[in-house]
Amino acid sequence: MPSPSAASLGRSPAADRSREQWADEVRAAVNDRPLGVGGPRRAPAGRTGAVRLPLDAGLRAAVARTAQQHAVTPLTVGLTALAVTLTRRTGTHHVLAAAPDVPVALAVRDDLTRAELLAGTDLSLKRSAALCGAGAPAPELPNPLVEFRFGEAAGSLHGDREISIALRDGTGAADGAQLVALHDTGRYTEDCVTALLGQLRTVLEALCGEEAVTAGALPLLDEAGQRELLEHGLGEPLQQDGPEPVHVRAAALAAAGPGDVAVVCGDEQVTRGELDAWAGRIAARLVASGVRPGDRAGVLAERSAAMVAAVLGILRAGAAYVPVDPANPDERIAAVLSDAQVSAVVVTGGAEQRVAPLGAALVTADDPAVRHEGEPLPLAETEPGDDAAYLIYTSGSTGAPKGVVVEHGQLAAATLARRQVYPGAPVFLLLSPLAFDSSAAALWGTLTAGGRLVVAGPDEFRDPEALLRLVERHAVTHLLCVPSLYDTLLAAAERLGPSRLASLTTVITAGEALPEALLRRHVRTLGGHSSLVNEYGPTETTVWASYRRFEDAGPVDIGGPVPGARLYVLDGAGRLVPPGITGELHIGGAGVSRGYHGRPDATSRAFLADPFAGGDARMYRTGDLVRWNPAGALEFLGRRDNQVKIRGHRVETDAVEAALRACPGVREAVVVPDAAGTRLTGFVVTDAPDTLPAAREQLARTLPEAAVPSRLRALTALPVTVNGKADRAALAELAERREPTAAEPQSAGGVNSPDQAADPVAGVRAAWAEVLETSAAVPGDVNFFDLGGHSLLIIQLQDALGRHTGVRPSVVDLFRCSTVDAQATLVRSGAAGGAEAAGTSARVEQARRERAARARRRRAQQGAAR
Repeated sequence: MPSPSAASLGRSPAADRSREQWADEVRAAVNDRPLGVGGPRRAPAGRTGAVRLPLDAGLRAAVARTAQQHAVTPLTVGLTALAVTLTRRTGTHHVLAAAPDVPVALAVRDDLTRAELLAGTDLSLKRSAALCGAGAPAPELPNPLVEFRFGEAAGSLHGDREISIALRDGTGAADGAQLVALHDTGRYTEDCVTALLGQLRTVLEALCGEEAVTAGALPLLDEAGQRELLEHGLGEPLQQDGPEPVHVRAAALAAAGPGDVAVVCGDEQVTRGELDAWAGRIAARLVASGVRPGDRAGVLAERSAAMVAAVLGILRAGAAYVPVDPANPDERIAAVLSDAQVSAVVVTGGAEQRVAPLGAALVTADDPAVRHEGEPLPLAETEPGDDAAYLIYTSGSTGAPKGVVVEHGQLAAATLARRQVYPGAPVFLLLSPLAFDSSAAALWGTLTAGGRLVVAGPDEFRDPEALLRLVERHAVTHLLCVPSLYDTLLAAAERLGPSRLASLTTVITAGEALPEALLRRHVRTLGGHSSLVNEYGPTETTVWASYRRFEDAGPVDIGGPVPGARLYVLDGAGRLVPPGITGELHIGGAGVSRGYHGRPDATSRAFLADPFAGGDARMYRTGDLVRWNPAGALEFLGRRDNQVKIRGHRVETDAVEAALRACPGVREAVVVPDAAGTRLTGFVVTDAPDTLPAAREQLARTLPEAAVPSRLRALTALPVTVNGKADRAALAELAERREPTAAEPQSAGGVNSPDQAADPVAGVRAAWAEVLETSAAVPGDVNFFDLGGHSLLIIQLQDALGRHTGVRPSVVDLFRCSTVDAQATLVRSGAAGGAEAAGTSARVEQARRERAARARRRRAQQGAAR
């Protein structure tokens, strides 16, 4: 039977259009978190709690006076205050409420005056009441989750209703007015509702006050609440004023104990006195080459004791060090050092040719003449003041590198804070590359505390089993790494025996989110003698800003402020956000860096005046979404932009997508991370999918390794959301779907099939297909890393090879032998005489080639000198 027309019901088409437009506005104002807290919306549990908050007689009278002055009802005044409260808590401009049973969509903008706010609420209320009546069939509308009443009891929690608030007069002579809230006890605690009513009362007081205000100026927190939040975010004071620069303190410790071992790498041990003299000779050569205080000097060095001497020597010369990762492509290294305008580059043997085109002065830190010959440069008598200590480069939003300038004062303060949190002289295992900002934590936190720095060498840092041997051999007490790497280290410890890590007292994870499962694994494996500390901090605030120490398993958060730091959770207008409500983290205090080198616009956008500290204090706007939990700690909730962490490295997907779009044949591109934060998948719209391997090679020449997508997938079109934007959630789900592989392992134990054991090439290909999650045939001469492999996948590949071939080569050998054919040779050698023998042969050959290369360079240099 056809539906009756509007005309047959006596309604005009215009009235129907108006009614449907109103219904759309109501539906658009629905929020899954109507109070700005809790998880996604769900049906009430059926249990109702009640919370009452007294109001003084003056406020009740002010509500009546304000209503009279603006020709509205007291209900409109209360509903306006509720709208302001809810929009602040949810970070939106539109909310849905009921007054008392009519759904009302309310809009709040910060620039609206009191009169405009009240008039807008009054109009919305009258419009909703009119359109809900008139005998017309009711459109399908969401049941408002928040109800407000005036002068009557709060309504029952029917349907999806979660909270009903009433502003009531006293019921007896001794009673005053009060706010009463009925709430779903399964969704909200009494403390949560009490806090909401307190904020509503604060807004109501300001809305009905004498001073002219706009919506943006209405406070959500009273003065006591603001003071409490500021105290939450205030780190303990630093224990000394004006901490000395890190290289000055390291030199003082060298003078006090020159025979103490400072750095260990492989079989090499360097005492404090030797390290100080080595750094002084590097400094002398830098000064002789023209480096002056305030200049910048690059560091391109493999993980070694020479790398440590290099950065100390640069600081001693009065320059700032600019570390670049040898794993990066030459074009990326050149881009970083050119942007930094370095006057010189300190390298270790073999890297000279990679930076020769720059034309900068070169000092080879591990040259025996540099280490042992010549007079060291004396330590400068004058302090460096606000001079830069280092520049570390992160991914830029346009794809160009962006250097963060950290001054001596900021580095000294952050390092002093580290000594306060981790007292004593640690034996610290340095795992981070120098170009990774957390290297500053291990390097300077150890050298300025009188500890011993154990540097994982170029091979050792890749191999969890080698790292276990380092910890055991040197009785390492502290280490810092990204959670994904620590997970592989624990897996190796579980396989070889947790006693290998018995010396560890402190494990620090940083750089990416700490999974709760990893915390449980740590407690299960090392619990009782080792604490796990979750550190958080951007490069822009000198490595760290907050930390949480865990002795037992439990919910994960990023804790509270480090000494000398100030943490603020703010909304989009820079106002403090109450506990439990999501806001953006801003960091102030002694560790806030100078800004971005040569990028004043980017600096002014991210580094803001700190209104809570006053004076010339600044704070850094992180872009990270957080909230204070009931325990006074910060919960990390994600990013407000498209920046992600891949194996601890900051990657801006916008930059990767821009680089992809510049590749031939690519029309559109979107990049998404995997759930574990270990790799990127790029989805591209292209008519020539066969060109994608070349596109990936082009990216690998210009982008850091972590920013190069492990996989590129061709699509005919990108999925889009209802507003026409690329549907990143759908693409992330697609990226997690594993493609069928050529061969899957049958068990975690043995060889996948007899054929694969007999044919090493087939076994290696099957292992690659499993780890790289591809069904495509793998050529014998293609590099594992060119197909999307990375350091963590190599560890998985080692296990997969054991299953598919029965031989488990060392991680180091897999890095060196990185094609199917080369790894098949490893497998054959391992099957015949043990993988260790094959690895030894490979290492001997590699060492022979390196010695020959060094000899050729020395002969060339001597010839040039003659």
